[in-house]
Amino acid sequence: MTTLKTVLKDILESRGFLVDQAGPFVRGRREGIELHFYPYSRHSPAAMEELTRTAPNIKGKVVLAALVPLAESTLASLPSEVVVWDREAVEHEVGRTRIEKLMGEEDHGLIDDLYADDVPMMEDDAPVSGEEERIVPLHMSLQDVVELSSKTVGGFSHRLELVPHYLFSYEVPLYVGEGKIGSREGTVAVNALTKDVKAWDNVPETVTSLDQGHKRLEPILEEEDASGLVRSTVEREHTCERDMVRENGQVTMTERVTVRPRLDLGCVKPLGIYYVPIWCVEGTKGVMVINASSGKVLSEDYFRDLC
Repeated sequence: MTTLKTVLKDILESRGFLVDQAGPFVRGRREGIELHFYPYSRHSPAAMEELTRTAPNIKGKVVLAALVPLAESTLASLPSEVVVWDREAVEHEVGRTRIEKLMGEEDHGLIDDLYADDVPMMEDDAPVSGEEERIVPLHMSLQDVVELSSKTVGGFSHRLELVPHYLFSYEVPLYVGEGKIGSREGTVAVNALTKDVKAWDNVPETVTSLDQGHKRLEPILEEEDASGLVRSTVEREHTCERDMVRENGQVTMTERVTVRPRLDLGCVKPLGIYYVPIWCVEGTKGVMVINASSGKVLSEDYFRDLC
C-alpha cells in the first residue's frame, strides 16, 4: 500500500528536489528553494495543532496535504502562509507525474505554482519555423474521450498533446552470405520524447492545424539519433534464421542459414516530423493515455489506495 509520504516524495522528486524527512514534514530542497509538505491522511487535532504551531517558523513554503475534508474553522485557524492541497489536488499531481513519465515531457503542475515566484522567468525561446506542421488528424473528440474515461478512470481532466515523431522510410536488400534473396521496405516512426520505435503501415495524411485546443510538445531527440535507432531496428527485425533447400545432384539438402539485411546497400530516408495527437486523462481512479487519431488506449494506470 502506498503511503501519503511516499506520494509526496515522488511529487517533489519529479521536479528534481532532494527529499528528506524533517520531523513530520516531507522536505524538498533545490537551488535555494525549500518546500515542506505536511502529510495529513486522517483527522488528528494534535497533528493540526502541531502544524499551526511550527509552520510560522519554517523557512520556505509549507503545504498541508490533506486526504480528508477540513472544516472551515480548521482552515481559518491555519497560518496564512500555509498552502492547502486537498485530496483532489494530491490526485492531480499523482496523475501528472505518471503521465509525465509515460510521455517523457514535463507539464505544468500545482507544485510549480508553489515556487514560481522564486525562480527567474525565462523568455520563450521556441524556434520559429516557416514550415507548416504535419499533424495526424484527430478522430477522437473531447466528448468521445470524456465518455470513455468516465467509465474507466473517472476522468475529470482531459488534455490534448501533440507528440512529435520522426518518420522514416526504408528499403533494404536481404542477403544470405554474398547472395541476395529479396528485399524489404517499410515505414518506421520514432517517438521523439520516449525513443520508442514502431512500424507504421504507411505515411499518414496530415493537417496543418486542429480546432481542438492542444499543447505541442518539442522533441528531445535529434533526428540523427532517431535515424540510428531506425537502422538498429531494421537490422534486428529483418535478421532471422530459415531453412533453405539445396539440390546437389541426386541429393536434396536442407541447410539452416541466416538472412540479414544489408543497410550499406539499402536506403533509410527521413520524412520529417509528424505530430500524433494524444489524449492525457487524469481521473479519480487513475490516469490513461489515448491515441486520439486511432482511438487506441495506449496506457491505463489505476491508483492504489492512499493512506
